[in-house]
Amino acid sequence: MDLNEIALGRCGKLLRLAREVFDSEPALSKRYVALARKIAERHRLHLGSREFCRKCGVVWIPGKTLRVRQLSAKKIVAYTCVDCGYARRFSYGKRKRKTL
Repeated sequence: MDLNEIALGRCGKLLRLAREVFDSEPALSKRYVALARKIAERHRLHLGSREFCRKCGVVWIPGKTLRVRQLSAKKIVAYTCVDCGYARRFSYGKRKRKTL
């Protein structure tokens, strides 16, 4: 096994634990996210931008820590962190192909 595969597995496990523990211990959940981010940064891995808040480090759980809005006119989904108010926008639908 490659070190990057091991690191990615551990990051995934930490994010999964952060979701499970959030209801009982939010501070521990934030710590798990911080550890996952640190491991990913050290190994130059991408964790995904829809997993946790980049500003405050809380794991995103729709309905609890995350407000999701759909802006259908522009085909955009807006994620807003309930704790700090940080907002992200993601497009959906068909991707445009780049022409050479």
